[in-house]
Amino acid sequence: MNFSKSTRAVIGVGLVGCFLTSVAGVSAVMISSGWAVHGGWAEWVKRLAIAYPSACVVVVTVFPWLVPKLTKFFLASSQSE
Repeated sequence: MNFSKSTRAVIGVGLVGCFLTSVAGVSAVMISSGWAVHGGWAEWVKRLAIAYPSACVVVVTVFPWLVPKLTKFFLASSQSE
């Protein structure tokens, strides 16, 4: 695949966003349902090790296709206002 500079930037930002979202999601679930009950740090790392790569797959496969379409849509809708 040959990605443009803007596509690479979007994927890079998406990967950072995936990491932050994965950390927030895993932490929130474990804190809300009892940290120690679910295994503490060992379980947190295990859940993050599953969540982050899964989110990265979505970014790498879906974002290059979706972002240009959304950009065109939002630019067209903002120009019509």
